[in-house]
Amino acid sequence: MKHLKCFLLGLTALLAVTACSDDDAPFIPVPGIATGQEDLVIVNQGNAYGGVAGTLDLYQGVDSVYTSNAFMAVNGQSLGDSPQGILAYGTHIFIPVHGSDLVWVIDRYSLRLRQTIRTNAPEAVCAAGGYVFVSNNDGYVSRIDTTTLAIDRHVAVGPNPDDLCAVGDSVYVSISDGYNYANAYADGYRVGVISATTGEKTGEIRVGMNPGPLAADDLGNVFVVCRGDYGATPAKVQRIDGTTRRVTDVAQGSLIATHGTTLYVADVVTDWISYTTSVTYRSYSTVTGELLSDDFLAGRDKAPYPVALQIEPATGTLYVCSDRSASDYDKAGLLFVYRLNGGLDLRLETGIHPCGVVLR
Repeated sequence: MKHLKCFLLGLTALLAVTACSDDDAPFIPVPGIATGQEDLVIVNQGNAYGGVAGTLDLYQGVDSVYTSNAFMAVNGQSLGDSPQGILAYGTHIFIPVHGSDLVWVIDRYSLRLRQTIRTNAPEAVCAAGGYVFVSNNDGYVSRIDTTTLAIDRHVAVGPNPDDLCAVGDSVYVSISDGYNYANAYADGYRVGVISATTGEKTGEIRVGMNPGPLAADDLGNVFVVCRGDYGATPAKVQRIDGTTRRVTDVAQGSLIATHGTTLYVADVVTDWISYTTSVTYRSYSTVTGELLSDDFLAGRDKAPYPVALQIEPATGTLYVCSDRSASDYDKAGLLFVYRLNGGLDLRLETGIHPCGVVLR
């Protein structure tokens, strides 16, 4: 669970629904080079332990205008407690808000509220087969019909499901057992597989301790960060073969993103006595596991304390959400935007603890 992980690490941790139309098809950006003029929608987790709600911000790239708390400005209400991420699908944006037990669905362009979907402590969202899937901290994954914007199925997967990713009809969910620190997360150690079409669980894959972030490459291989116990057992990245589902270790690391057949890994290691942090940025072949670069951000301004990596597949733009340090969970965060084939596009000051970004 990302909100629990943040706590353990010293962080914080109306429009009527219409029938299906062409507007409900997934929005696919035109492939090309990022211009730096894209509009970005940024979600910030806030600090629930300090009573600070999450926020949704808007950066308008053409005019270089940053609007803080845009959700409040447009909809007249708070985003809620501990949003966990963000997904753009079709003309909608889906935002799971863990502490408020809901998923907001807003218009991708106006940011106006479209639907409120009630669920139990949502952690992550992903799209597959015309549906949006939500992992809930109560042990279930819910399926949202994107034509009705209503949940049409729940499937039990295991204690404290965390991240989601999709490959074809298969939806992968990391099962962390993240509240069970005293027993070394004993009922986790697995990634569940759900059929997008049927909404049924079809299998499980045994992985390392406390699995969290997931990412898939263009060949259908899935990568999972097994976060360990935040102490004696360090975080590592494992590869699940897309054909055989055989699991192999790739590298030490805590954050991942993929582009094509390249895996990008940030390894964030903090000494919790001194609160000093070291960060390495390495890339690997998703096919062979070969180290491609021991610093894929060499010579560039780097995020001081990254908490999320994302890559926009159409443009190859890397987004790094960052806190200012391991202890600055009550201060404005940072968003770094890089071209993978070039330098730094943008460095933006965000709300507290940014955790995701999408193109508008």
